[in-house]
Amino acid sequence: MKDDRKIKDIYNCQYIETSGEMYPLQKWYNRLIDKRISELEVSDVLRMIRQKEFVDIAVSKAVDYLKENPFSGDMYEGELLYKLSDIDVNSLKEYLNEIKIILSDALIKNQNHDWLDDDEKNEFGEIIKKFYYKINDFE
Repeated sequence: MKDDRKIKDIYNCQYIETSGEMYPLQKWYNRLIDKRISELEVSDVLRMIRQKEFVDIAVSKAVDYLKENPFSGDMYEGELLYKLSDIDVNSLKEYLNEIKIILSDALIKNQNHDWLDDDEKNEFGEIIKKFYYKINDFE
């Protein structure tokens, strides 16, 4: 998604204002809508997916990040692929071919990745397989 406008301008949304102390999620939202798509970090994309905010942008950026590194994450390796796999397939349909390529790449790279233990490696492999079946069943 190539757009140089800030998220607040793309969606015509407003800052959250409150008379009291703002919650961390409200502060994050206000910072988020002030960013351009190109400024979004993996942590932003993950939170956007979790909070179901601007999912179309989150999916686009997630695909970009995963093309670079299928193990992208904020709190743990592979987190972004795992969260993307939880999204409804209808929100992913524009990216299905790219996601298949990412999954194939991830499956190969998983074999030689430096995991802390075999359980993590196996778990990541299972996520890849389930995600692949999910998008294949959609087509």
